[in-house]
Amino acid sequence: MGHLKKDFPPDSPRNKHEKEDCMSEDELTPESTSESTKKPRVLLTGATGFLGQRVIRDLAGSYEIIAAHHGGLEPSDNVQPVHWGASSASPEALVALSSPEVLIHLMALARTEACSQQPELAHRLNVEVAGRLAHVCCLRGIPMIFTSTDLVFDGTRGMYVEEDIPVPINTYARTKWEAEQLLTQKFADQPHLLTIFRIGLSYGWGDEAHPGPAGWVLNALRAGRSVQLFQDEFRSPIYQGDVSRAISDAFENKISGLFHLGGPERIDRYALGVLMAEKFGLDPALIQSGSVTEYQGPEPRSADCSMDNSLFKKTFGWTPSTITEGLDRMASDAVHNQPEEQICAGANG
Repeated sequence: MGHLKKDFPPDSPRNKHEKEDCMSEDELTPESTSESTKKPRVLLTGATGFLGQRVIRDLAGSYEIIAAHHGGLEPSDNVQPVHWGASSASPEALVALSSPEVLIHLMALARTEACSQQPELAHRLNVEVAGRLAHVCCLRGIPMIFTSTDLVFDGTRGMYVEEDIPVPINTYARTKWEAEQLLTQKFADQPHLLTIFRIGLSYGWGDEAHPGPAGWVLNALRAGRSVQLFQDEFRSPIYQGDVSRAISDAFENKISGLFHLGGPERIDRYALGVLMAEKFGLDPALIQSGSVTEYQGPEPRSADCSMDNSLFKKTFGWTPSTITEGLDRMASDAVHNQPEEQICAGANG
C-alpha cells in the first residue's frame, strides 16, 4: 500500500483526523472474511440509504458485503457494517482495508434543497469523495459502479439518450455530472472497470429516515394530509428492485459503460402519485395537481427528465418493470417483508 502513503503522509494532520474517524486494520481486514463462506467481497457505500438497503437485501445471499454507513446499521449474515464518515474519513483507507472485488458507490448528498444550501459540502461528498474512491480503484484494478441521476439534464425535451450532453440546472445535478466526468477521466486507461447508471425516479421500500421523494407522499396520504405533485414534471420511474438487479448484473457479467436506467414509461409526478395512492388503498383526492412553474424552491426543477433505456435493454438483455408491474412487486414486498405502515418510495430528487 505504498502508493497510499505517498498521497497521505502518516504525519499529516488530515491523515491523523481521518484515522480517528475511520476503521482500524484490526476492525476491517481481508482476513476478517468468514472461512466458512469465502464469498466474493463487495464494498458498498451509502448502505443505509434508500437504495443501499435494497442492494444489501438482494446481494447478501451471494456476497460478503462491507457496508459503509454513517450510523444505524447492525451486523447480519454476510453483512459487515463499517462506520464511515464520508465528509472526513479516508476513502483510500476504506478501499485499501476492505480489499473488495467491486466497489458499489451509492453514497451521496442527494436532497436537492440540501445541496443548494450547502454547495461546498455537496461538492465534497458527491464529487471529491467519488474521485478519490475512483483513484484507488484504478490503482488496485477494482471495478467501480457509480450511480448518477436523470436530473443531469435540463428537462427541456425528455427521452434523453446516453449521447445527449447533460445540462444540469441545480447544484445536486451539477455535482453528479461533474462526478461522472471526473470518474470517466480517472478510468480513461481502464474503461472496462467503470459502470455509471443514471437512475430515474425509483420507487419501492424505504425507512423512516430515508423515505425518498415519493415516500413522503404515501406517508402524508396515510395521515390524511394533502400533497401537491406537478402534472408537468415527467420522469421514467423505475422499481427499486430493478436498480438493484442492474447493479448486480453489471458486476457479475462485467458490464461497463454509461447507461440510462429508467422504467419503460414516461409519466408525470401527479399521475404517478395517483397510481400509487390507488394501489395502496389511499385517497387520490388528497393529491393536488400543480406545475413546476409554481415551484418555490431555491433552484429550478427540470420539467422532463424522462430517459430512453434502449441501450440498457440491449446490453443487459432485460426490460425494467412497467409501473403496474413495479407497484405489484412493491405490494408483494409489503406483504412478505415489511409492515404496511412503512410503505414508502422514492429516490433522486
